[in-house]
Amino acid sequence: MYAVKVDKGKRLKLTVLHPGDYYEPQVLSPDQINLRRVAPPRRPTRMTKAQALEAIEASRLRFTQSWDQIKQETRG
Repeated sequence: MYAVKVDKGKRLKLTVLHPGDYYEPQVLSPDQINLRRVAPPRRPTRMTKAQALEAIEASRLRFTQSWDQIKQETRG
């Protein structure tokens, strides 16, 4: 068994782990932590234009001024 030191960024360097792999820490007790390899998270698929427009319509955010009024306030 070998000991490793945690750096200021709260990181450990373990030779058996590879960059880019994902691990889930399971805290068993204050003195024991178990690392379990997990599959990489799936990236969300890109929204289509129709989905984006639908999300905008469903949003509760509403502009109270026209685009020209907003542009004049921010630029002039």
